[in-house]
Amino acid sequence: MSDIFQAYYGGWNITIISGNPELLEYIDMKSDRTNTLVNGGIPCQVDHYYVFTSEERQELARRAEEARQKRLALPLSEGAQTVYNRLMKNMEELGSKMEADGVTNWRLYDRELGEYNAAIDLYEGRWAVLYEYEAPPSVDSEEAAVRLEELIDATERATSIDRDRIFVKLRRRQKGLDQYEKLASSDRFFIIDENKARYLVNFTDYLDTGIFLDHRPIRAKIATMAEGKRFLNLFCYTGTATVQAAQGGALSTASVDTSATYLDWAEKNMQLNGHGGMNHFYYKSDVMDFLYQTWDRYDLIFCDPPTFSNGTGRDHFDVGRDHARLIRKCMDHLDWQGTLIFSTNYRRFNLDEWVEQQYHVQEITEETIGADFERAGQIHTSYVITHRQRIKVTAPKRPRVVRKQSEA
Repeated sequence: MSDIFQAYYGGWNITIISGNPELLEYIDMKSDRTNTLVNGGIPCQVDHYYVFTSEERQELARRAEEARQKRLALPLSEGAQTVYNRLMKNMEELGSKMEADGVTNWRLYDRELGEYNAAIDLYEGRWAVLYEYEAPPSVDSEEAAVRLEELIDATERATSIDRDRIFVKLRRRQKGLDQYEKLASSDRFFIIDENKARYLVNFTDYLDTGIFLDHRPIRAKIATMAEGKRFLNLFCYTGTATVQAAQGGALSTASVDTSATYLDWAEKNMQLNGHGGMNHFYYKSDVMDFLYQTWDRYDLIFCDPPTFSNGTGRDHFDVGRDHARLIRKCMDHLDWQGTLIFSTNYRRFNLDEWVEQQYHVQEITEETIGADFERAGQIHTSYVITHRQRIKVTAPKRPRVVRKQSEA
């Protein structure tokens, strides 16, 4: 299609609407902007293109290839070579395992070299996201910039992903609603696959892409547990766990988050996988308010709270301090034979003893951390929590004694 555009429509502006957005990746043109819409119940992606003339295209291609070859011809610095060697080792050891498991979105590197404090995630073998962790004030800013450039150089060579598809983000401790703050406004979404589901991701507009890769095993577990269940997803983010519950045959789903942006994203993810209709609900609410002000019961609940939250309009939340109260309210909404999956990324998390005394608790952290996240230590802690089954014991009935009247 792009060949036809370029052959006959040079200099034109063209818009393409597709109900199968991943096919747009095969159009050899870069869109100026992207929108989404629902066309007759079908979620669609709308891409807008400017078609370069033959002369413009040739000149752009020449410049890009010239710059790329010039860059790749340069020898790697000693630091970049060290990073490259590590990435190639990880590609060999982890890449084959991920491929065998059908995993196409995974973590390649996670702060394994002390001087290169970053994480690198790969998406579908087409895109890479490089998270640079904020350096302490003692680190010279120019030195940090050099190391970042070395990371990018090594990533490009090790993964063969073009430099313009390597997205760099700075991670610092989030405060309040920082995670919801928009960093850009490209509105450019891409589709990735996981466990027979598809998700929309965005590499530029937010700190996170729309999916937490470390929760991949938890989402798979939810899919296996959800059949015929009423599912509740608290702090739902973009609803990736809700999608897996629906894929697994959930009777109904409810997704709760404070962000209208992420709830809209969650609904689009559900629609992308064919899950619309009246059995799927989205609530814009503070989670504690939702739990205190509603009375519905669920068979399966997933709760993944933030470590800290002090956004305006709601009480300050600290998962280390407040998790027992949160779990208690979750259990109030859990059916007697239901299951709560509770997860937290707080590395110094200790479960309140009251929770273990009140409910049946099984830690499942080890089985919910994939091979690509084992190097990061305990990136999250997770539990399966159920009600304690109380068995009512009654005393055996005594046989009735019939006294015979003595004969006179």
